[in-house]
Amino acid sequence: MTLLRETVGHLRDLPRYRQILATLVRYGYQDVVSALHLEGIVRPLERVALGDDVPPHDRARRLRMVCEDLGPTFVKLGQVLSTRPDLLPEPYTTELAALRDDVRPFPFEEAEVILTEEYGRPPSEVFAALDPVPVASASISQVHRAVLRDGRTVALKVRRPGIEKVVQADLDILRNLAQLAERRLAFLVPYGPVGVVREFERSLKRELDFNTERRSMEKCRAEFTGDPTAHIPYVVPEYSTGRVIAMEFIGGVAVNDIEGLRALGIDPAEVAVRGARILCAQIFNFGFFHADPHPGNLRVLPGGVIAPLDYGMFGQLDARTRERIADLFTGLLAQDTDRVLRALDALEIRADQVDRKALRRDAAELVASYSELTLDNIDLGRLLRELIAVIRTHHLHIPPDLVLLIRALVTIESVGRTLDPHFDIARVLHPFVSDLSMRRYHPWRILSQSARTAEDIQRIAMLLPDVLGQSLDSIQRGELKVHFDLQHFERLVKQLTRASNVLTAGIVLSGLIVASSLVLRVGPASLAYVGYTLAMALALWLVWHVLRE
Repeated sequence: MTLLRETVGHLRDLPRYRQILATLVRYGYQDVVSALHLEGIVRPLERVALGDDVPPHDRARRLRMVCEDLGPTFVKLGQVLSTRPDLLPEPYTTELAALRDDVRPFPFEEAEVILTEEYGRPPSEVFAALDPVPVASASISQVHRAVLRDGRTVALKVRRPGIEKVVQADLDILRNLAQLAERRLAFLVPYGPVGVVREFERSLKRELDFNTERRSMEKCRAEFTGDPTAHIPYVVPEYSTGRVIAMEFIGGVAVNDIEGLRALGIDPAEVAVRGARILCAQIFNFGFFHADPHPGNLRVLPGGVIAPLDYGMFGQLDARTRERIADLFTGLLAQDTDRVLRALDALEIRADQVDRKALRRDAAELVASYSELTLDNIDLGRLLRELIAVIRTHHLHIPPDLVLLIRALVTIESVGRTLDPHFDIARVLHPFVSDLSMRRYHPWRILSQSARTAEDIQRIAMLLPDVLGQSLDSIQRGELKVHFDLQHFERLVKQLTRASNVLTAGIVLSGLIVASSLVLRVGPASLAYVGYTLAMALALWLVWHVLRE
């Protein structure tokens, strides 16, 4: 039944297959179609007609034109690929980055139908005013200006009618083409086309669900509460659904409108720094960042306040990943090749098969090229490009959120350079990386990690009797044969005992330091000093014990 359903699906999608393959041929990618053995799907008359269309000589530009001709799904795919310098050479990523969502708006009557379906009543009963002319139109949605009954002006983001069916059909085709490419184009196997399409599908479906974007806006607004340099639009939940978002309408001027900024008495250089600080705070403080901060998504309000727009694409980084990113920068600047390689591996930037010696050699050359620099004067864009070159050379895979991080940093640096030719994002980045490195050594952090380690040891100790009991039962039944070598067993027991004693002392030491610090702030100072004295004595004992061993 499943095979029959897939066959029917392929037959239904055959016209779209033909359109995709014919577009590839028209723009000079007939070698790809032939390598996939799919030239038979393109009609002979189409091949003749398409052969008369002379494509541009630039192959990267032709790929951009293919995406533009094939519609929303492929425009989005091109935009995603523009952020993957680990997959495509720079000429391709640069060209695909020029893809924009600006497309012809759909009729207002269709928007009214969607709003009526979502609200259960006509828009005229919901809003005091609704402008039928969209203020913006993209491949997935368009935005209308509206006024609520309470007088608030909002931006209504309405998803295109029928877009989910179009996208799903294209995703099915892309998935099949990726599987075919992995089987028939051996040079693509290290890049994992199926995995790329799978991640693209996940990202695009999240973008189609406006509930996800609404939650991202609400989370960002909570994070920047009290920050006078950032303004996150509020959401009107009662008028927001999976297909519609009602949010605060943002005016101001575009971030790259230098004359408009100066007319408001705002220094463009200061705007560049503020925008970069907002992004760095999202990355290193919150671990939840805007992945597409291009000029169209950034507005500047009076007073130089930055208002990010479009919350459809966000990246997430947990605390450990952020620390490993700091380790990567630190390793580069400290000329520590092993630390760089450990950071790359910890960030899961790795491959199934890699020449470790060659990778270490290339990493050492990269480290040596930055030996005379500090984080204050490093060219971050150049550093990221050279790091990506090493990653591409060794076919290493980058996790999706790290790809978004690189894209965000490169994009905001480009915006900053537009506003101020001397803009240096590394100077903005430096305090965030330094603060992140210091936070890991905070007493509370050490105490928390020590407590988790103690919990792990306790859990293992509780499980050990059951595991040993099951093993002995297996031995008695003849299902398991074990050869015991008790040589040096007593020494091993003593070493484990000493190690557990040192760990316990370390936990007590951390607790003494934290407790004494709290007492010093709220209680009698004499008691705090007693705690510090005990902690010092215990620390000296630990140092003496470690040195003796």
